[in-house]
Parts: sequence; C-alpha cells; structure tokens
Amino acid sequence: MEFDKETPILVHSFHYDLNEEPKVKNDVNVTFRKAAKQNEDGTTDEGRNGSYFEVAVLFDVSPAPGDFTVSGRISQIVNLHDYFGDGQDLDKDDYALLSRPLVEYIETLTYEVTQVTLDQPVNLNFKANFD
Repeated sequence: MEFDKETPILVHSFHYDLNEEPKVKNDVNVTFRKAAKQNEDGTTDEGRNGSYFEVAVLFDVSPAPGDFTVSGRISQIVNLHDYFGDGQDLDKDDYALLSRPLVEYIETLTYEVTQVTLDQPVNLNFKANFD
C-alpha cells in the first residue's frame, strides 16, 4: 500500500502517572476515520488521488512491573493512494503499517519521560492488536 503522510504526528494528549499500587495493562487501540485535508487556501481536499484518513492511537499502558502509567491520544492524517473505500476492508498489515509510526512516537515519549522521572528509561515494545 502506498500512502503519504499529510500531516505531522499530532500529540493530542500524553499523560504520565506514578502508580500508588503496581498495575499492569496494555490498552492500545487504533482507529481509522475518513477525513478531508484542509488546504492552505481554506479549501477542502476530499482526496482525488485516494482517500484521506485520520489514523489515531488511544493508549493506556502500565508496563510490568506496573510502577507507572502512560495514556493519551496521538494522530496523523494520511492519504492512501488509489484507495477510495471506508477503511473497513484494509488488511491487518496495512493497519499495522499506518499505525506503527504513531506507536513508535508513544514508545519514544515514554522512553524520554521515564529517563527524566525514574532516572532510568523504559523501553516499551508493543504492537496494536487488530483481531
């Protein structure tokens, strides 16, 4: 699948908390929503060469041993070349390809924040589940 990243990755929210009691969870949800691109001149581009989609990752993660939680929402607008569907018929590999840069952003933010807050960076290495 060919696609263009139409916008930079946007961090809508990123929250870090130390947990009072250890808890482990790995809630990572990817959503795809048809979108339109706003041009600089104020017009809307509905996607002549393929549909635009907002790819968003909502996450609430407490990695083992459960000392902290990171949560939030990160998104990006992409243009899927020569694809005009609603996104429901995309292959799992396509979803993974489109969402991976966002997941890597979460991993990087978590690494940097834990390096400062815990004096030891934590490497998250997770994948979204598309089952």
